[in-house]
Amino acid sequence: MTTDARARAVRRVLWLVLGFNLAVTAVKVALGLYTGALAVVADGFHSLVDSSANLVALLGVWVAARPADKNHPYGHQKFEAIATLGIGALLLIAAFEIGRGAVERLIGAAVAPRVTPLIIGLMVATFVVNLGITLYEARAGRRLNSMVLAADATHTRTDLFVTVSVIGALIGTRLGLGWLDPLVAGAVVVLLFRAAFAILRSTSAVLTDSAVADPGLLGSIAQGVPGVTAVGAVRSRGRDDAAYVDLNIRVNPAMDADQAHSVATEVEHRIAQALPGVVDTVVHIEPSWVDQPAAPLEELTLRLRSLALGQGLGLHDLHAHIERDGSYSVEMHLEMADELSLDAAHAAADEFETRARAALPKLRSIVTHLEPLPTSLPDEDARHSTARLARLQARLIEMANVVAGKGACHEVKLHQVGGHLTATLHITQPADTPLIQAHNLAERVERELHAREPRLNRVVVHVEPPEAPATQAR
Repeated sequence: MTTDARARAVRRVLWLVLGFNLAVTAVKVALGLYTGALAVVADGFHSLVDSSANLVALLGVWVAARPADKNHPYGHQKFEAIATLGIGALLLIAAFEIGRGAVERLIGAAVAPRVTPLIIGLMVATFVVNLGITLYEARAGRRLNSMVLAADATHTRTDLFVTVSVIGALIGTRLGLGWLDPLVAGAVVVLLFRAAFAILRSTSAVLTDSAVADPGLLGSIAQGVPGVTAVGAVRSRGRDDAAYVDLNIRVNPAMDADQAHSVATEVEHRIAQALPGVVDTVVHIEPSWVDQPAAPLEELTLRLRSLALGQGLGLHDLHAHIERDGSYSVEMHLEMADELSLDAAHAAADEFETRARAALPKLRSIVTHLEPLPTSLPDEDARHSTARLARLQARLIEMANVVAGKGACHEVKLHQVGGHLTATLHITQPADTPLIQAHNLAERVERELHAREPRLNRVVVHVEPPEAPATQAR
């Protein structure tokens, strides 16, 4: 259910409850004034407090449903907590008034009502109506996960105890048991204070930004994301159904901005999956080399890619090896804007190599191949007929199966772009095949296809495990 739909549903419940509370209030006050029973009149005005609570709740929900704006960038959800806080305050007022009435009964300051069976019967009827209101609102609060409905149901429930105390007082007065009324009223006061403090405690937790999610759980979720070396400063606030989370993660400082952002996005995604009540997660990225040192090749690749990104260059097909003296030799393709002249491109490559040697003292030699990076995607042309491409696909499958095994190649795609013919093959191997073995198989297939089909400018081989039965059935 969307936030708007939830707010509308909560408002519908509150309007319905408000109508019933006003009806009960009118019946009690009219009955009390007609018979002169002051206890019934007092109970009627106590029911009016329920109606006031409904109006406060409606105002709070209406404001809380408003979208975020310039002055409230986190939204208006706390206004619902403020409205709930008002209900708690009304509970305290009701408890005080009932307690004062009980004391007055004990000292004989209050005038006993004139009790008739009609008064008792109508009070029992209002009790039944209030009971139905309470059950309906409590169920709606759980279904809609609404704090204000749950609090208002608790408040309405207290009216049941007040009505019981009044009925008890009426029966006791009719039977001559005048002490029964203050005794029941005292018990009601205790329950009212307990309910009020429970509401005040829960709402104050929201308003004072108490933690709403387990920091250990959030930290373990973030720590499980590849690339995260450490997690710290985990914080949360808000409500269970509208929580805001922020945390710090440490990543290898050689990551470029795009890589680090992808790691942070994955952290946000996993937290949202694990905790549906989280509406926003802010991940602060910090560099760290020491928490979990990267493998030498990974560290070298990340540092070089970071240097290239700093110059606005791309980098791919990096190959590196360690010399006998422990130094590195690397070779790579540098991508740069295709409108550059050879002189400007060469100067950019020289600058990159200079920075690389300064950042990596063990770098012995570096060879960069300049590669233009087009600003637009080329269109696929149709230089080969469909029949010729189909025959070529069949031959490629046959040649790949000779190397990879019968039936291993199950898909071949051919693309003709800019005069270059590319073949992409999907080859199935057992799931427990070592990665190095799968890589070597792909290289053998590529070499075989290039040797036997000179028209191919590029061959890409994707080695994958067999699909699960459930996937195959789809």
